[in-house]
Amino acid sequence: MNSPMDSIKLDRILRKSFLSVTGGNMMKLPKLMFLTALLVALVAFTGCGAPAAAPSTGEQSGDSAAQAPADEQATIKWFLRWDQNRVDNVAKPLIERFQEEHPNVTVELENIGSSADYYTKLQTTVAGGTAPDVFYPATHIAYALASKGAILPIDDYIARDNIDLSQYEPAVLDLYTIDGKVYCLPLDRAALVVFYNKKMFDEAGVAYPQEGWTWDDFLATAQALTKDFDGDGQIDQFGVDQFRDYWPMVVWSNTGHGLFDDIRHPTKFLGNEPEVINSIQWVADLMLKYQVMPTDEQRADISDLFAAQKAAMQVVGHWRIPLYLGTEGLEFDFAPLPIGKFGEPVNRADGSCFAISAQTKYPDIAWEFVKFLAAPGAEGVNMLLNLNVMTPALEEFQQDERFLNPESLPGSNKAAFLAGKEHLFTMYDPIHPMYAAFDAAWKQELGEVWIGAATAEEAMARLSQQVEEMLANLQDYE
Repeated sequence: MNSPMDSIKLDRILRKSFLSVTGGNMMKLPKLMFLTALLVALVAFTGCGAPAAAPSTGEQSGDSAAQAPADEQATIKWFLRWDQNRVDNVAKPLIERFQEEHPNVTVELENIGSSADYYTKLQTTVAGGTAPDVFYPATHIAYALASKGAILPIDDYIARDNIDLSQYEPAVLDLYTIDGKVYCLPLDRAALVVFYNKKMFDEAGVAYPQEGWTWDDFLATAQALTKDFDGDGQIDQFGVDQFRDYWPMVVWSNTGHGLFDDIRHPTKFLGNEPEVINSIQWVADLMLKYQVMPTDEQRADISDLFAAQKAAMQVVGHWRIPLYLGTEGLEFDFAPLPIGKFGEPVNRADGSCFAISAQTKYPDIAWEFVKFLAAPGAEGVNMLLNLNVMTPALEEFQQDERFLNPESLPGSNKAAFLAGKEHLFTMYDPIHPMYAAFDAAWKQELGEVWIGAATAEEAMARLSQQVEEMLANLQDYE
């Protein structure tokens, strides 16, 4: 039970975190960022308590550690935020298989599909001392939890079991390596590609996108596929569905760098560079000037115009494949992201990883489960490959025929998901406690750009001022 002094500490931590994120105005913070700020604050509070038990190593526990799941009755909880398709066809069979191999272990699955609900539940359990034994956090959440001691480092387990980390894409593994310690085993990478509707391209006489195409080619293609079929002045078919939230990828492709000089220890904001500003304005112009991408009003109640077959292209990742495969009459394929002024393909490093809570009573068992899910040759990776819903973080699986030429998409260009792997970036830039404040600030400023109320230059000038203040007071976020 917390003492009155603990309550005072908690109040101070929460107040400091929220004020630093909101500038004193809680109403300015979007819901998810509010939750993230609260999570970071609560994790900071839990870090004030007794230190978490370190994972056992071969030196500490001898050979018995590897046998723990077979010798000890235990129940571990696994938090997920997967779609129901993956839960039914991957998560549940994985649990059954793991329990068959470890009959004294019960894995309790709690799947929370919504990101906001997932992180609300995660922050509540971490603060209450009932965190799940195994879970997966987003890139910035992993950093927040690990830096406060809420996730176990797994280096000792990796060394004991001879896990070959060189098999993981370096940029992906690096996201979960903090101060030289590894905190998660990556499962997949959220690579972005251009999905395109083959029928729409064929009917318009437009050639399919090819490797090496540019953003200028992308715009010309989108213009050729934007149609007002009945002449009423309203667009019936857009060239591309809305992807403005992925605007950083256009910045990466035109500059070859992210938004800060260092993703973990930022000292300089690069968002006021001319090419960054031009990239953001170009994304806005797809909606406002060229009218090849829908605005919020034009999307109305349709969450995915590509699935509704009202947009010829969509920029998104592998997680949409099941939806599109289940859409009657939709024939699609994949193209790599266009190349910008940087001159080389780029892509996204973020993805899913599995972490072990520092609160777990069964660290050895939790590790066996994480290893079962995401280690080289793991059962979890194999089952996800069979379902065609992932871009593997393990490079050995990236050459697997189940990934490159799945039965559900014979002859498709799945190799497009691997384009740009030499230049990977994170959407959660910087991976630092100030991220929540920065995320809220850019969403507010660029929200004006997306509706034409401000230019990218005006918005980024205001954002730069805010970020400079954040950088000058980094200690307030730590």
